[in-house]
Amino acid sequence: MRTVLTVLFVCAVAASGFALTEFETVLNSYGKLRTAAGKGLVKTDGVNSWLSSMEGGSAQDAELSRPHMTMADRAGNLYIADKDAHAIRKITTDGMIYTIAGTNEPGFNGDGLGLETQLNQPNGLYTFPDGTTYILDMGNSRIRKLSASGEVTTVIHDPDGILAGRGLWVSDDESLIYYSSAQVIRKWTQAEGLTTHATGFTELGNIAVDPGDGNLVVTDRGADTVFKVFPDGTAQAVAGNGQASGGGDGQMALETGLNGVRGVCFGPNGGYYLCTHEGGQVWYVDTDGYIHLLIDGDNDDTHAGDGQDIKTPGRKISEPRAVALAPNGDLLVTESDYGYVRVVEKVLVILETSLDEAQGLTFSWSSVPGRSYSVESRDNMEETTWLNLGSVPARDANIVTFFVDPATTAKVRRFYRVVHVE
Repeated sequence: MRTVLTVLFVCAVAASGFALTEFETVLNSYGKLRTAAGKGLVKTDGVNSWLSSMEGGSAQDAELSRPHMTMADRAGNLYIADKDAHAIRKITTDGMIYTIAGTNEPGFNGDGLGLETQLNQPNGLYTFPDGTTYILDMGNSRIRKLSASGEVTTVIHDPDGILAGRGLWVSDDESLIYYSSAQVIRKWTQAEGLTTHATGFTELGNIAVDPGDGNLVVTDRGADTVFKVFPDGTAQAVAGNGQASGGGDGQMALETGLNGVRGVCFGPNGGYYLCTHEGGQVWYVDTDGYIHLLIDGDNDDTHAGDGQDIKTPGRKISEPRAVALAPNGDLLVTESDYGYVRVVEKVLVILETSLDEAQGLTFSWSSVPGRSYSVESRDNMEETTWLNLGSVPARDANIVTFFVDPATTAKVRRFYRVVHVE
């Protein structure tokens, strides 16, 4: 299947280079917002809203029970920690929802097949591209692994209990695990087992690892602050002024109030995304430490904006709990006491163009992992066919891709488009 992702219009004679700011690049790389799951009829805390009739049905018609985290695999399936229903759900690429772990009743009956294994308030998860999913089984004080084949095994049993645990991060080789438990960050390695990594927080939220320096970044919901945690367990504030308000869009992250900051994940360029539960917003912190409002919302049950471009003004979400990036670049937002999973679709954005009289036109974009492209052109928009200039193979990560058309030097005007090829 061929899908046109973007069309770039270029005048070869008058063309001049342009470059976007970091946040402009991020903002322009997202398209429409949609609801992937959640019907939003039940808000009450601690209520299991799952019905057997929802199994295998449309995810948009399913009632989620205060979900706390959503991640995706390489194929585009979504995995949800459906906390108050004591289960892990999977949304397949056709929009259907299935239980893959948990019996929908709280308890502990040991390890085994996912659908036969009881969970108790799974409050977080971490999914690998192949679908392997680690589960923060808070009520059972365990970190459990759900294999791609559907088997559940216990990796960690915390004898001190996991209290209000939300954050969970697992290294690529699965030899290192971090998770949060109230005011404490716990660390597990194959060599040393379970240890306390850092303490002194107020009410921890989610966890991420900075790909640039390998240090842990955690949200402290109770302190309205984001901290970087170093190998010796010391912590330094990197975002949030410790208050519910102040600063704001375009200001320094450390001068901005992050009311109940809860979710965190890193983008491919070193910037990171945050969401504030009480503030009801999704933010982007760039690599210079400035914060930018990406999705506006509130804590008053707003649910809007489906089908709209993310840049459309207005409040769209409420009480986001977690943010995550899918392998294909989509932004996943788990939000609202009513239980919704929202998806902001990744689109291709041209990063920079330059015209050289000898070399021709060069332009670049950030490839979405797993997508291959072809570049096409024509001399005027009245033509009905596009000339294929070349193909770009799929990559495993977001990589800036450059394409050069030497024929541009001989053209007064030429039009281009980049096409996603499945």
